[in-house]
Amino acid sequence: MRALDLKLVRMIWRMRGQALAIAVVLAAAAATFVLSLGVHHSLTATRDAYYARNHFADVFADMTRAPRGVVDRVRAVPGVARAEGSIRQYATLDFPDRPAPVRALINSVDERGSAGLNSIVLRSGRLPRREEPAEVLLDEAFANANGLGLGAHIDAEIYGTRQRLVVVGTGLAPDFVYALAPGEFLPDDRRFGVMWMGLRALEAATDRTGAINALSLTLERGAHEDEVIRRVDAILAPYGGSGAYGRKDHVSNAFLDNELTQLSAMTRVIPPVFLLVATLLVYVVLGRMIRTERTQIGLLKAFGYADRAIAAHYLKFALAIALAGAVLGALGGIWMGRAMTALYAQYYRFPFLEYRIAPSVVLQAAGLAFGAAALGALGGMRSVSRLAPAVAMAPSPPPIYRSGIVERLGRAAGFSAIGHMIVRHIARWPGRAAVTAGGIALSMALLFATLQFIDSSWTMLDSFFFRAQRQDLTVTFTEPRNLAAIHALAQIPGVLRAEPLRSAAVRIASGPRSRRTAIETASPEARLSAHMDRDGNEVSMPPAGLMLSRQLADKLDVRAGDRVEVEQLGGRRTRVVLPVARIVDEFIGERAYAAPATMARIVREETPAGAALLRIDPAARTRILIQLKAMPLVLGVSERDAALERFEAMIDDNLYTMLGFYIAFSSAIAVGVVYNSARILFSERAHELATLRVLGYHRSEVGIVLLGELALLVAAAVPLGCIGGYWMAQLMTAMFSSDLFRLPFAPARASYGWAALVVVLAALVTAATVARRVLHLDMVRVLKAHE
Repeated sequence: MRALDLKLVRMIWRMRGQALAIAVVLAAAAATFVLSLGVHHSLTATRDAYYARNHFADVFADMTRAPRGVVDRVRAVPGVARAEGSIRQYATLDFPDRPAPVRALINSVDERGSAGLNSIVLRSGRLPRREEPAEVLLDEAFANANGLGLGAHIDAEIYGTRQRLVVVGTGLAPDFVYALAPGEFLPDDRRFGVMWMGLRALEAATDRTGAINALSLTLERGAHEDEVIRRVDAILAPYGGSGAYGRKDHVSNAFLDNELTQLSAMTRVIPPVFLLVATLLVYVVLGRMIRTERTQIGLLKAFGYADRAIAAHYLKFALAIALAGAVLGALGGIWMGRAMTALYAQYYRFPFLEYRIAPSVVLQAAGLAFGAAALGALGGMRSVSRLAPAVAMAPSPPPIYRSGIVERLGRAAGFSAIGHMIVRHIARWPGRAAVTAGGIALSMALLFATLQFIDSSWTMLDSFFFRAQRQDLTVTFTEPRNLAAIHALAQIPGVLRAEPLRSAAVRIASGPRSRRTAIETASPEARLSAHMDRDGNEVSMPPAGLMLSRQLADKLDVRAGDRVEVEQLGGRRTRVVLPVARIVDEFIGERAYAAPATMARIVREETPAGAALLRIDPAARTRILIQLKAMPLVLGVSERDAALERFEAMIDDNLYTMLGFYIAFSSAIAVGVVYNSARILFSERAHELATLRVLGYHRSEVGIVLLGELALLVAAAVPLGCIGGYWMAQLMTAMFSSDLFRLPFAPARASYGWAALVVVLAALVTAATVARRVLHLDMVRVLKAHE
């Protein structure tokens, strides 16, 4: 081993504590990068392989009823590579041991098992046979959640006819990776399921022999999706077409894309914070090391070592730390990535989902760690190159303390001698003090920004489930009903109030921009639903025109007072031009609202109720659910409390898991910064501390000189961390918001306190480790040491 390499090994061992602290910070950056990018890569690769293997369609369309021959007309549209028609029908399932009805979406499937669009992955059993009309294939998650095995029987209400179904298999399909019931935004495998029935059997059950009500198609390479959709809509308009839409607007795919967007945002925001802190730590540690090794550097140059060789020697020190950080980060990131992938597997239904890390991801994480370490080493390498041998071998001049503003402020504040030592040393090295305080502040800012996500989630939960939704039950009808259905529900014993709810699928256009959405309306006397803005204020419905959510208004690039064209999708296919009366900031989805009179202009029919909101007596809940299940007009019943429980479970599973990771990451920054600062302070002031002991100062007083400076820097970092965390949380909230969700920025005061507490505890533990060195200070050895 060459002399410089041997010196490098001894130097790393001598400074192993500081090197490990920096490596931990770099490991946190690499782990976050590997975690987010690895999970993103795993989900993306799984999605793409699943979509390609099972022929997930590019464009989808629904209609009331169309002859099967319409498929050939759509297939002839320029740009269409393949088109298939099918039947989809909602059904109500009757489980004897449950009072509430269970909804299901039944899809037709080719009994011959030929691979078509959105083809099924068979998980157990077999496909339904043509000669057995009662056989069905269940979605695997629904079957598992309800304990339905092969051979199980299910009583179902399909298109007004009661039928007994038998389960012959379980499977998955690419168009139901994220299976949601209408009006829901979290899966509920016990209350909503997907199943497949043979084509001939479903035709007979829905009275659609030779007809379809759903269409899927794939596009040729280079085809223009918007033009294909326009032509398909023109073909399906006479058959009650509700408007074709692309894959990006498919509900299942949209939720998955939303998750991938959030993972990508995490990669762009968090690792740079760790890399910045690590760069500054390497800069400070190497700078101090070079100052203490001036004489050795001078001797090396005097013996003929080139500036480049000595500079490379110190660069190797930084890269060795980076190597340790990259290895630790890769291992930690892979472990955390597996844990996160297991959580995603609970919500997204893939036939396979394994955390597979690409070698390029690990190499990129290592490259970032090496780059940050090398960048931090540049300052030290430059100072080594400029240092002349004669100057290097001479002792460095002692620091000169002059009476300045710090001295005057200390006298005015009545500082003791020890207090003067603390503040004068901080003033002597303001850059290093700023690095220490800044690093601790960044760790606190990152932790607060993470804690704020929980505050945002609970704020959204409170606004959506308690302020906006005041009903106990939401009853979905099999088809739009008049007010007589609402009166019938109101007569059920135990129902305290019943209100209609109506929505219509529309396309809203402003110039070249257009969006598919739903317009919702409620009666002016409504008490069970409200519209809340992001500040928690109730917003009244304008008497004329539309009220748009902020997400939808931004996509259409419209403001209050602008006019938009509204086209009804399905029904009479009416077109009206309406003003945008108001824009409201909401948390969930891109939605539009209108008063009943405005809705009547759009739909031009007297069927105001597509669903009903019920406030009930909790003591009568079971009896009410049993009566609702027996009513033919009821398709499904959603309970607000059940949805609330699923939302809380999602927070417990996802957010708290991520929170644990980020508490560890933030603590790593605090430990790395405080430990390195304390070690540098100790090495610089060991002679002074030993002198104070000789002069008669007690060990506790000597310890205050060292730890007091750290405490002062931590105290200065806390308000900086609060300010930085405020802005970082706003940035992360904006980056994590999407078309489906817009998180509110609603930090609680307790989050500031928890973030500060974690950072202070990390600093205390680290400071206690260094304080042991002060208590066991060898005064004779230190005083004999050459300055």
